[in-house]
Amino acid sequence: MIQPGHDPRQTSRLSSPTWTSALAVALLLVTIGGMTTWLALKYDRLRPRIGDMIVFVPNSSGTDTWRLTIATTAVTARNALAGPCVFDPNEMSAGGGSLIVEAREETSPPRFRVHWAGRHTAKGAGDCGPAADLTLERQELQRLANAAGGIGLPLTSFR
Repeated sequence: MIQPGHDPRQTSRLSSPTWTSALAVALLLVTIGGMTTWLALKYDRLRPRIGDMIVFVPNSSGTDTWRLTIATTAVTARNALAGPCVFDPNEMSAGGGSLIVEAREETSPPRFRVHWAGRHTAKGAGDCGPAADLTLERQELQRLANAAGGIGLPLTSFR
């Protein structure tokens, strides 16, 4: 219904509050999209890459009380009768050693083939020995990296 005194030739204009709200929503969507892209790129940089090294510098301070148990099926050439391979960050730090990421398997979640070289991974029958090739999920690899102080060589090793 046409209101009296209404001129149909006049164009309707958005009122200021409607225009401001539409602009705010558009700006918010662009900001969210940008932040999502930025976070995705940052997260990708944090993922372990082939060639990354986790170094357990020899020391005597035992601060981590957890242990990571790896099934024998995930450890190359591990005798099933020997039982699972155990990674104890305290024991690994006591003697020193390192894990090197050798390959990445595109699964969900991602799995990484790594090589351990060092003295011992644990005390007793769960010890993987001075060398072992194994497959770890990303979370397991990240826990070991956290226990070692991160991925890469510690700054103190260059002194």
